[in-house]
Amino acid sequence: MTKARVRAGIAAATFAASALFARGALAHHSPAAYDMQAERTVVGTITEYDWGNPHVYLSVREVPGDRVWVVEAYSSTAMKSYGWSPTTFAIGDRVVVDGNPGRNAARSTLFLRSVRKAEATAELFDEATAFAPPPSASTAAASHRASSLAGTWMTLVGPAFFNLIPPAVAQAATPRGAAAFAAYRDAEGPGADCIAYPAPLYMSFPGFRRIEQRDGAVVIRGEDTAVDRLVHLDVATHDGASPSLHGHSIGRWDNGALVVDTALFAPHLLGNGAGLPSGPGKHLVERFALNAEGGLTYTYELEDPEYVQGRVTGTAQWVSRPDVEFAVTPCDPANARRFLAE
Repeated sequence: MTKARVRAGIAAATFAASALFARGALAHHSPAAYDMQAERTVVGTITEYDWGNPHVYLSVREVPGDRVWVVEAYSSTAMKSYGWSPTTFAIGDRVVVDGNPGRNAARSTLFLRSVRKAEATAELFDEATAFAPPPSASTAAASHRASSLAGTWMTLVGPAFFNLIPPAVAQAATPRGAAAFAAYRDAEGPGADCIAYPAPLYMSFPGFRRIEQRDGAVVIRGEDTAVDRLVHLDVATHDGASPSLHGHSIGRWDNGALVVDTALFAPHLLGNGAGLPSGPGKHLVERFALNAEGGLTYTYELEDPEYVQGRVTGTAQWVSRPDVEFAVTPCDPANARRFLAE
């Protein structure tokens, strides 16, 4: 076997492992509640469509029979990036769903792999393409070219995300970080209380973000969990600021790019990635820059000596979407806690 083929095989295996954990990270928990080696196809009719945050749910009554399956998808902003909306499904729609069944067979739950309308051939969601390497910025941004950072952006899954989930995030952990990673349990996660992820993990999820330029500041907003990050342009240091979930951010312009320096993060159980906490020493530098294709290139450098060895870096592409209405969907505590029972 050639070295090129060996490298390709390693890359494919790494991507497959990352994609598996990506599904769990996007669902705000690990896929431990589901048998990821098993698949089940359910043909039936929609009895409930819950366009919620942090999870979109489909309830499907299987035909023949009368068994109702609850199908867990990702957050509304993530599903929106795959073309879904609050009206994608209606009660009575006939669908074909493929998913990973829950380990508790009595609960009739599925973790979404693909779904289509019964009379259609095209999938409304297919994980085989959802976590593939993102399309080139030139292809994705062909119809919308941004001339400013201000506006609505769709984030694409890429290295910025995969470097913050297993296996990469575990490999970057200090001994203390590795111990915390091994001990982490979903029921302890802050997501159950609608506490958002901080940057850079939050900025790397697929979904929609909005950048607004104001006097002396830039605000970076997220649709899910109603995240608003304030970047101070008229402040030179972090002196006098108090720790907070999203830290204290100061920004500067560098040839049209926005460079953001953030410190004073409040400790967070998932502050440095999926399963890896952050401490008071966390420091983050991000860069938001327009690229030649009319999109935005997002990069970060993350340091936290308590939990991360050295420096973690990542890059992602954002696509300008002025055609999309930016609509905040606040986190619903009942929805957030629902998956813990599954």
